[in-house]
Amino acid sequence: MRSHFNNGEDDKMQKISNEELLTVVQVYNDKGKAATYDLLESRYNIKNPYFVMKRIKKDSRFEYNENQDHFELLGESDVSNIFMSMDELCSPISQKNVHHSGKQGVDERPVKMEKLIQELLGDRLLELSKYITLDSSTKTMMIDQTSLKSDGYHIITH
Repeated sequence: MRSHFNNGEDDKMQKISNEELLTVVQVYNDKGKAATYDLLESRYNIKNPYFVMKRIKKDSRFEYNENQDHFELLGESDVSNIFMSMDELCSPISQKNVHHSGKQGVDERPVKMEKLIQELLGDRLLELSKYITLDSSTKTMMIDQTSLKSDGYHIITH
């Protein structure tokens, strides 16, 4: 909801996408803070970059190194990183799966995979709970066939 007291200033500001944040971080690392602030003001009309910098520091793709005053790229934190490629699966065990970000890397893929499985199971159970009710005391299962059919499901009993 837009405030009526901003005189249209928000209309001039552009939102910085996650992909564009990478460019902002690269400028910060290569040319420094002043060049980054100039970029934010000229390209996105952002005069106070405090919230953009705060957003970058909170982004899981980056880690700020205070001693060197730059951001380290940690890699994408999306679901595709938890799956191994065919080359990784077929090659002998090596140290290439250990993170090289300066931290003592613990392979986070099992944790991320477990989280993904729990989210998928939770979504499936939530979907089923719309149509099926179990009463363990009476050993009764109530199935709302009308809703199932109206939502496009086919019912097969065997």
